[in-house]
Parts: sequence; C-alpha cells; structure tokens
Amino acid sequence: MKKKKRLIMRTIILLILLSAVTYTLYANLYKKMKLNKVRVNDQAPDFTLPSIEGEKVNASGFEGKALLINFWGSWCGPCKNEMPAIEEEYNQYKDDGFEVLTINIRESEFAVKKFLESNNLSLPVVMDKEAEVYDAYAVRNLPASFFVTPEGKVNRIYQGEMTREEIDKWVNEILPRESL
Repeated sequence: MKKKKRLIMRTIILLILLSAVTYTLYANLYKKMKLNKVRVNDQAPDFTLPSIEGEKVNASGFEGKALLINFWGSWCGPCKNEMPAIEEEYNQYKDDGFEVLTINIRESEFAVKKFLESNNLSLPVVMDKEAEVYDAYAVRNLPASFFVTPEGKVNRIYQGEMTREEIDKWVNEILPRESL
C-alpha cells in the first residue's frame, strides 16, 4: 500500500513539474516571438553594430534616407546571388538618398572580407556576431531584407533571394520624395 501511494505521489509531482517546464518554455517562446516581430509600417528597431572596419554604425543615423537592411551570410547561396544586384542598386541610387546596410550574421571579419574580395563587392557591412539584431528583427531565413522609409518605417519585408528588378521597384517605393 505504501509503495502504491509513493508511486502516485511521485507521478503527481512529476506531472506538475513537467507542466511547469512546458508552460515556462511556451510562455517565453511566445513572448519572444510576439515582442520581436517586426511588421510592415512598424518603426524599424534601432541598433548599433561595428562595421567591418571596426567603426560603430547606428541605424538611426540613416534617418532621412531610404535604407535597405539586408541580413546575410557568406555560406548562403541566395545571399551571394543577390549581392551584386544590391550593389548595383546602391551605386545607382546612393546620390538620391538611398543607403544599404548589410548585416553579416555570426561570422569572422576575415571570412567576410574574403567573401567581399572574392565577389568584388564594396557594400557597407556591419557585424552581428551575437545575432542580437537578427533576433530583434525576427529573421528566420537568409537572406532577409527590410526596406525602410526616410521616416524610419518598415515599408517592405522580404525573405529570400531578390532580383534586380524587385530591388529596383522596392527602392523606388522608399526613396525620399525630393529625389524623385
């Protein structure tokens, strides 16, 4: 009889503990996903990250300009495919108030510099070694792009490889009005 009571008591305690752990995991995951989800028309989350040269770059420093924030990795095939188109758009529209900020996720400066050199790219790159900005923007797949208006609002979110035509169309949607 004592063994049976002990087994029932242990089973109840185990179920309570398991329920508490499950609830805690669910609540934290739900809260994180809910708080970090960036949507179209939201104010773009501000951040400061080091550039590939080691200088601090603050996203709010681009206020008044159209901004493409692009998350990427050197190992990502679609990222590599779209980078030349992003650079072409940047070179075409930078005098019209358009800026690009590419955010590399969790790679070394050496790997990033080697990637840029081997692909003949000169885009501005900042390093998100801890993936904090990646998490703040709720990015789940690379490449991921956020088109931000001169007022700092997210105009478009695109996850996946972009074509030159898509980038051109979406950049023209966010260019400062006086440059059009």
